[in-house]
Amino acid sequence: MTKRIKSVLGSRLLLTAFQPIHELPEGRTAGFEALTRFVTSDGADAETWFREAEAVGLGTELELAALLCAVSAARTVPSHLFVAFNLSPAACTEARVRDVLQDSGLAMDKIVIELRGRADDARWDSVIQSMEPLRQQGLRVAVDGSGPGFMPADRILSLRPDIIKLDRTFIDGIVAGRDHDEPAVIGLAREVGAVLAGEGIETEAELAAVIDAGLTSGQGYLLGRPSVHPLNWSSWVIQPVAAASVDP
Repeated sequence: MTKRIKSVLGSRLLLTAFQPIHELPEGRTAGFEALTRFVTSDGADAETWFREAEAVGLGTELELAALLCAVSAARTVPSHLFVAFNLSPAACTEARVRDVLQDSGLAMDKIVIELRGRADDARWDSVIQSMEPLRQQGLRVAVDGSGPGFMPADRILSLRPDIIKLDRTFIDGIVAGRDHDEPAVIGLAREVGAVLAGEGIETEAELAAVIDAGLTSGQGYLLGRPSVHPLNWSSWVIQPVAAASVDP
């Protein structure tokens, strides 16, 4: 496993795919999420690669390589759009990662860090302290508010993220009408002043339900599949999207 990870690191067998993120209900493209793709023959997905790298002590090295690749691609994104990068709490405490963000050439207020994964209390305090200088310069932070990797309420209150992302678990619930009362995460977002963003939107019915629930940002196959092709990235900026035709 170590040899496989080092091979990827040495040959930079990485690509960045972007997926558009839309303002709702208007439907305008507001930014992109950067997703790592591995140019290998084994078919393993990105989550598997990062999990294996973490298991052999190379997690941060692989995240740094992926971030460098994503930052390079992000320089082609129009300057009025933001770019979201996925990082673990451990990576966020690394000085090298912060240096990459500082030297990216991107405006700090157009960078979003999506925190993925767990951290113990000591690490969590370090994450908050490490990111504070960048946040003062405009960097925003996003966390998961639903699904397997959701962030507990006490962590959200201590971090006070700018964006709370809600996955298929939340969307399936509101579409099926299982939640007759307002979901707790909506009140939590209101308390910390966070934007609610839906991910995994695949149908017009889901898009309408997300907008009706008060979410103001969304992404998913309906709005644009992840792509490594710059021509697609450009088309998302200039073409009208499905969200524009949905009444709030």
